[in-house]
Amino acid sequence: MMNSPQTLNLITLLSDWKLRDPYIGIFKGQLLNTLPDAQIVDITHQLELFNLSQAAFIAKNSYSFFPEKTVHIILSGLSFSAEVKPVLLFHNGHFFLGEDTGVFSMMFGVASNMEAYQYNGDMTLSTTEKLACMASWVFQDTYVKNTVPYPALKFQLSNLSEPDYNAERKTISGKIAYIDSCCNAVTNIPVSMFEAAGKRPFIATVSNIRSLKITRCHPYYNPRESEVFLVYNRLGFLEITLYKGNIAALADIRVGDDLEIVFS
Repeated sequence: MMNSPQTLNLITLLSDWKLRDPYIGIFKGQLLNTLPDAQIVDITHQLELFNLSQAAFIAKNSYSFFPEKTVHIILSGLSFSAEVKPVLLFHNGHFFLGEDTGVFSMMFGVASNMEAYQYNGDMTLSTTEKLACMASWVFQDTYVKNTVPYPALKFQLSNLSEPDYNAERKTISGKIAYIDSCCNAVTNIPVSMFEAAGKRPFIATVSNIRSLKITRCHPYYNPRESEVFLVYNRLGFLEITLYKGNIAALADIRVGDDLEIVFS
């Protein structure tokens, strides 16, 4: 049995629903009707439609910034079928809630220290109403009573394979994981991996545009840099950026593109 939940009633939301439509606002209303004291934080609602790899990357690398026992609701890729029974996970001190589209296995694989539960309530409710109920069960510490154990997560391969550092070839191979609102291209290459390769000259190349060669890196955003450069972002990953330039649009960089860094 897990420890009793915190009293913050903190919920994060992550989706591809955008903000032009009313659906995020409506869902927040459903949450507040069920949990009037809930504190709701938006991670992002600008994910690419149905891009589960992107949702998994952002969720996996943002949840640890929040207090333990926060409920993180992932709304990307919902089917809204009347038959959907959402899934609740407890992993590394946090709760994760959503439809088992495969996004959870992309985030955590088959982690042995993960507990999973499935909705077992009123099936006449909509998908979002079920999610609101499950969030309330967490904060009321009744989720075990109102759910059933969920033995196996749906396995889904991510198109964001894990980055690889080959010391013999002196290369790092990674992927473009996310395009942010400033049109910077966020990679899945951790800063720690880049630093482990040593502070040496390098050439970084994005797969779809062989003409773009990146040879500079800064640990912070540098407005004096005139060339395209790599920067350490706040999630702890390398990011491709250009001062006052929408580099992803200018260079047609897309999620899933390969990035190879070759060191001298």
